[in-house]
Amino acid sequence: MKEEIIIETIGTISKKETLASLEDEFSNKYLVLENLHPFPGYYHKTVPDSRQLNPESIFIVTKRNYSDEKIFRATKDVRKRFGGDFCAASGKITVFNIGKPCIRIKQLNNYKMLPQLLEEYKKQGIEFVKHKKVPPYEGLIKIKKFFLLKETEKGYYLDARESNMCYFEIPQHIKWSVFERITIDIKQNTEENKFDAALGTLYKGGALTDIIRIFDEHIDSNKIGKIKKRYLDAILKNHTK
Repeated sequence: MKEEIIIETIGTISKKETLASLEDEFSNKYLVLENLHPFPGYYHKTVPDSRQLNPESIFIVTKRNYSDEKIFRATKDVRKRFGGDFCAASGKITVFNIGKPCIRIKQLNNYKMLPQLLEEYKKQGIEFVKHKKVPPYEGLIKIKKFFLLKETEKGYYLDARESNMCYFEIPQHIKWSVFERITIDIKQNTEENKFDAALGTLYKGGALTDIIRIFDEHIDSNKIGKIKKRYLDAILKNHTK
């Protein structure tokens, strides 16, 4: 039996989500966006809607592109003063067709806790964009992520924190537009289409590795194997055009 390898590393996840501005009541007059459909590629008959999940994942738009170190240090100090649990990550989000820096907040227990959280970040020198009414739109999000992975076979990983997430390596970097086109084609031409996919990277062995993240409520190695093969075949075909 192959020994399970645990990998702790950093990387990124990029995906499109349907976003809209959070009510001013909770955003403390800053531009805060929430995702309306957390896993848009996974049919909503199975995944709970955003009102059940939220504030699972919200995005606070910052005035400047702060360094990762600045965000990490600020978050560490905010945790000491904040009265609840949360998870924070730096990233970029498309707003009005322009990429803007943001802090992604997950696992906040209540919307009413958000104003205090914003004020604590302000005390750490983080400035936010003022509130604007933003109707629902599709925006590309890129988040810095800390991974804790179980490598069950070479190039294939299970998420040690989120059991419905898995990742597999791809041989080269592909643009988001190519990834999106391939994903749509796979979903339209296979029965194994109840999954959500995102594009990512992770650092492994001192090098950057390109990956695809799959969300599925019931991770099945046979199903994921078929999905992986379809992506690898499509990427190879695209490369040889």
